[in-house]
Parts: sequence; structure tokens; C-alpha cells
Amino acid sequence: MILVINAGSSSIKFKLFSVSDIKNPLPILEGLSERIGVDGFMKIKFNNEKFEYSNALPNHEVAIALVLEKFQELGAIKNKDEIHAIGFRVVHGGKLAKSVVINDEVYQIIKSNIELAPLHNPAAITVIDAVKKIMSSTKMVACFDTAFHQTMNKEEFLYPVPNNWYEDFGVRKYGFHGISYNYIVENYSKLSGKSKNDLNLIVCHLGNGASISAIKNGKTIDTTMGFTPLAGLMMGTRSGDIDPSIIQFICKKTGKTVDEVTNILNKESGLLGMSGLSADMRDVLDANEKNDEKAKLALTKYNQIVADWIVKFANKLEGKVDAIIFTAGIGENSVRTRKFVMNNLHILGTEIDEEANHNFSYEDHLLVSSKTSAIPVYAMRTDEEKMICLDTLNLTK
Repeated sequence: MILVINAGSSSIKFKLFSVSDIKNPLPILEGLSERIGVDGFMKIKFNNEKFEYSNALPNHEVAIALVLEKFQELGAIKNKDEIHAIGFRVVHGGKLAKSVVINDEVYQIIKSNIELAPLHNPAAITVIDAVKKIMSSTKMVACFDTAFHQTMNKEEFLYPVPNNWYEDFGVRKYGFHGISYNYIVENYSKLSGKSKNDLNLIVCHLGNGASISAIKNGKTIDTTMGFTPLAGLMMGTRSGDIDPSIIQFICKKTGKTVDEVTNILNKESGLLGMSGLSADMRDVLDANEKNDEKAKLALTKYNQIVADWIVKFANKLEGKVDAIIFTAGIGENSVRTRKFVMNNLHILGTEIDEEANHNFSYEDHLLVSSKTSAIPVYAMRTDEEKMICLDTLNLTK
């Protein structure tokens, strides 16, 4: 079995896979431990039943130990030795271009990139340390959100700033959501019957965090997120691209520090900041239906930014686009967002199929464009955990 772990500062998402069929791992259990360091709550889904537990979770080590204990209580495993390997989602891998087995060198690389992903990499280190104490002999693999984008050329990943910023400090575009993009490329390759090396795609990963990537011959040539996940699109709470001088201006006007203003751009901007209501797209869409002016403005801005990037990336692909794909929470599930964005793609000749777009029950993919659309447009469910499982299996079998 393979255990996949995605850790936050106070939470651990987990999914257990059976890998008896190594080409098609099957999820048998999934869950979430949250409020770690506060009080503690865990929910698990197993055999189509849901289980909830309220236990004190003072740290990640206790949380992992409890996860393994519940696995055995529920009969998912007989003992922890049945777990062959563990795959970890790690947001920032720097220049590492693929998933790797965690050794001392890789551990230090993850640690050294904490300053590039201060909200994410510390949680990864914490949970890796916790697992080491409990399952010291189990193989562990790090799968990086940045790895898939390391195929970008220098003219795409370098910023127009002094060269030594890159050479001395690593300032460059890294890109994120790479595990999701990798899964979508693999999945669309199977769907279309085309080799992934022949695929040109524009993939819109639209969730609370959001990005878009231009993929040529199965590889990223450009992506919207940059040095950090703050760049690019307007998101749930993140501003996306703005004039950088605004930071200095607000610091002077309010007396806030650079860290405080950057925190506002990460946690109080985007849909939340513009609407004044919520970071949840569903709430903003509902408010728009009630003619809330700020919600309407926020949605108009959001949809136009997404559409503009799609058009820009279509140009980078020289108009040779096999498909536009919407994925992640909003991309997969928001009928209205897909419609609004597609209605702004005037120059690309995309055309929506209203009836198809309203299908909520699809399992894997859904063609939402009409037969006469110049480019096929899909909603496609991503599965980062399965991608991590496959990489972990391939590196440890």
C-alpha cells in the first residue's frame, strides 16, 4: 500500500492506496486531521462510511500516530508495515525537476526552500519529521508542485531585474500546481489517444489558489504563478499580479511593514478583498445573482483576467491548441465561471454547449464546448493524490 500525505500548518490530508495493480492504484481510504495544535479533529471515509473523531492533537507526530491507529481499528491495514511507501506533497522544490526519494540531501533542499514557500514547506518538513519518528524504515518520496514547470526556457522564467537577483538569490518564476498539471496532461493523453509529447493544452487550475499553464508538446512553456504562489491570477484571497510599487505606497500611507502588506495581498485580497464578502466563489456568485455591485465587479475582474491569460497563452502556442481544460474546485464545478470565462474568449472562437456545461454528475471529464467550437473545452477532475501515488510507487518499487 501507498500512503499519500498533504500537510498544512495545522492539518494533514491523507489517502491510502492499494497498489496490487501497479498501473491503476485504487484509493481505499481518505481523510483529514485538522486543528492540530489547537484541539484536534479527524474525519475518515472508508468503505463508503464516514467516521469522525475528536482527539487531542498537540502536534503532527501525534496526529500521524492516530491516523495509523485508526487505519488498523477500521481494518484498512493489519499493521503499519503494510504501508510500502509514503508520498508527500511538497510545494517548493526549487530547481528539482521531478519527484525524488527523500534522503538527507533532499531533506535539506526542502528546508532551504522554506524562505521561498514560508506558508507551505515548513508543514512538509514537520510532517516528514513526524513520520520518520514513527516509521523510520519506510521509504518516503517528495513530489513537488514546482517540478513540472522546470521545462520553461530562461526567457520565460527570468524576471527583468538585475541578473544577480537570480544568480545569488534564486529569484525567478517557479510556477506551482505542477502535480495537478502533470495529472491532467497524462489523463488527457489517455482521453485523446495522443501521445502527451504531441499535446498542446491550456490548463486552468481554478481553486481558491489558481493558476493557468501553457503546455506545448506535453511540457510547460509558461505559467501564471511566479516566484511565489501570490503571482498571476486573481484568486480567493490573493491579489495576483499588481503594480509592485503599491506595496511601498501602502506601507508609507498606513505605517504597515512590507510583511504586513504582503500578508494582506495573500490573505485579504482577491475575491474576498474586492467583494468584501467571501473568498468562496460560490458565495460571490450567489451575491452577484442578488445584484450585489461589489460581487459583480469582483466576478467581472476575475473572469476577464482568466480569459486574458488563456488568450495570451493561445498566442504562445501559435494558435495550435488541442484543448482548453478547466480543473480544480472552481474549474471542475462552477458552471457559471466556465460560462463567463468562455464568453470572454472572443478571439479564439470557443462556443459553449449550455446543456452539457450544466452536467454536475460527470466522473472524470466533461466536454462543455459545442460541436462548432473552434477549440474543444473540457472540465476535468484532477487527482493530485493519485499522481503522487504513482510517482511514489515508481520510485520505490
